[in-house]
Amino acid sequence: MESDIRILVVDDEEIMRSLFTDILQDEGYQVITVSDGSHVEEKLKEASFLIAFIDVHMPIMDGVQTLRVIKKLSPKTVIVMMDSFPDILLDEAEKEGAITCIHKPFNIQEVRLVISEIIKKQRA
Repeated sequence: MESDIRILVVDDEEIMRSLFTDILQDEGYQVITVSDGSHVEEKLKEASFLIAFIDVHMPIMDGVQTLRVIKKLSPKTVIVMMDSFPDILLDEAEKEGAITCIHKPFNIQEVRLVISEIIKKQRA
């Protein structure tokens, strides 16, 4: 069980937040979700996160703005972007420190692999 690992999911789609919560909690991770980047600062004050999955395109604060908030307040949090289609915001996110992007719709095995690789690197 990985009950000490917290994952933050920032996505404006309820279905995505529910999917991540259901699957990752079943695997023993602590999952916190928010519907947009404007709630991220509040969550970072409550807990630290090993990984943050961030949707690129969201109202209020886009994924790059959200990434910047997380990197400022929690520089060790590993950022994984999520997007339905590649665009200039993805390039900007990578320049700002995102390690990769998973493209929607994605296979949950891809998410598991990304998490596994991050945990291995953190423990090495």
